[in-house]
Amino acid sequence: MEPTCLVTARDGVQLAVYVSGDQDAELTVLAVHGYPDNAAMWDGVADRLGTRCRLIRYDVRGTGRSQEPADRAGYQLEQLADDARAVLAETVGDQARVHLLGHDWGSVQGWYFLTDPALAGRFSSFTSISGPSVAFVQPWVSAQLRSGNRRAALGQLAHSSYVGFFKLPVLPELAWRTGLVDRLLGGERPASRGWREKSNGLELYRANLLTRRRYPATRIDLPVQVLAPTADPYISPEFQLGAPRPYVRQLVGRTVAAGHWLPVSHPELVADAVVRFAERVERGTGLDGGADLAELD
Repeated sequence: MEPTCLVTARDGVQLAVYVSGDQDAELTVLAVHGYPDNAAMWDGVADRLGTRCRLIRYDVRGTGRSQEPADRAGYQLEQLADDARAVLAETVGDQARVHLLGHDWGSVQGWYFLTDPALAGRFSSFTSISGPSVAFVQPWVSAQLRSGNRRAALGQLAHSSYVGFFKLPVLPELAWRTGLVDRLLGGERPASRGWREKSNGLELYRANLLTRRRYPATRIDLPVQVLAPTADPYISPEFQLGAPRPYVRQLVGRTVAAGHWLPVSHPELVADAVVRFAERVERGTGLDGGADLAELD
C-alpha cells in the first residue's frame, strides 16, 4: 500500500499517511493503530467502510513506512499527539473535526489526544478498543481495592504483567527474535507484524509507562464509545468499561465476544460500530450517560 502523502512531524520524522473512502463524505474518521502493528492493521475495516466515510490512517512513527525518531523521547505521548495534529493539518486542515478510532496503543494515544490542548476541538467522538488511558489506571485500581473488589484489580494487574517485562533492556527484543512472544500469543495474531514494529514499538512502553511522568485524569466532555473484547488477554472488559466512567460525561460501551485484535477478527463489526456511533453523535441522539454499559453493572 503506497502512502497518500508524507507528513513531517515537529521533530523532523516523516509519517506515512493513507487516505481512503469517499473524499466528500460527511464523516471523517482518523484511525490510529497499536503495537506491534502498522496502518495495514485497518485494511479490513477500511474495506468495509467503503464510501461510508473518509478514512485517514497513518503508520505510527517507527512502524510501516514512517521514520523512527532519534531517541526514546520521540515516543512520548506529547510527541505522538503532535504527530496526530500534523496529520490532521495536512489531510483536513486546521479546523475540521474528525471522529477518532484507536486500538491498543492507538487507543492509549487517543485518550491522551482528548486532553491535549493542541488538539482541543479537533474530535467529535472517540471509539476506543483494547487500550486504556494511562491516567485512569491508578485511580481505577485504587477504587477497586477500596471497594473490596480485589478480584477485578488483581486480575487487571495480572493481565498487565507483561508491561514490566517490555520495559527491560534487550530481553524483550530477544524474546521477539527467538519467537517466544509469538508462541505466548498463541492464536492472537496481529495483521501486520515486522521486526521494526516489534522493536521500535517497545519504546512506547519505555517512554510512557512506569515512569516519573504523571498524566492527571481529567474530565472528557465529548462522546466516547468503548468496544471491549471479552477474551482480551491484556485488558479486562471491567477495566475498559469501568475506568473511564468517573471522567467521561458521555460514555457508551459494549462487550464483544472476541480477542484483542478485534479490528482484524471482526472488521465489519468495528466499521459498523464506528459509523453508527459517529452518526448518532452528529445527530446528537442516544448518548445519555452510558446506559449501554448495563451488562457489567
